[in-house]
Amino acid sequence: MYKDKVLIFVHIPKTAGSSLSGIIYTKYNPHEVFSVSNPALNIVSQINNNTKCVLGHNLFGQHQELGPRIYVTMLRDPIDRVISHYYYIKYILNDDSIGKYSLGEFAQLDGFPNMQTRFITGDKPDLEQAINNLKTFAFFGITEMFTESLFLIKKTMGWKDIHYVKNNVNPKKQKKETISTETIKQIEIANSLDIQLYQWAKENFENRLKNLDSTSKIELETWKESLK
Repeated sequence: MYKDKVLIFVHIPKTAGSSLSGIIYTKYNPHEVFSVSNPALNIVSQINNNTKCVLGHNLFGQHQELGPRIYVTMLRDPIDRVISHYYYIKYILNDDSIGKYSLGEFAQLDGFPNMQTRFITGDKPDLEQAINNLKTFAFFGITEMFTESLFLIKKTMGWKDIHYVKNNVNPKKQKKETISTETIKQIEIANSLDIQLYQWAKENFENRLKNLDSTSKIELETWKESLK
């Protein structure tokens, strides 16, 4: 179904995208994969006819010139994603320009609010457009249901066995339960669109799982057991 289309991974920061990228990479020959590090760059002119997969922090709609293409992405609970993103920048990247801010301040900095919505719309804070765009994606998964997401993308893409390890796990990240109510409120206000988008996406994802046929449900449970 998607054999002759370029796969574009809309990798939203801190949504288990690095883990999924590693899996996607193994499904192509190295010369067929193009990786993007900065979503602000227009890299279409650098992509050749051999490219079958574009990985990295891509925004939706950046690759109109590539011809037939499909999009895949992962979405995460917005509060957890912002917390993870902040501590990743502060302790893993050691970025003092961001680390000098508190978590609540970080959540409100220009460019960071509603990041999931903006990646899905091509950098516009438009919830309706984000939902409409997601409906056209070949696949979107939920970070908190990563194993189930892998199963569904495997079925969607017709891939065989999948093996993975978690990447970019930050041991210094604080758990949501330890964050003050005031800070959580700041994050919620700054990411109101993302919260609504995530709620829609999670409900849609859960419905997909419920609607699996009995054989696929058994296959999913068996596969989950094999990963333990």
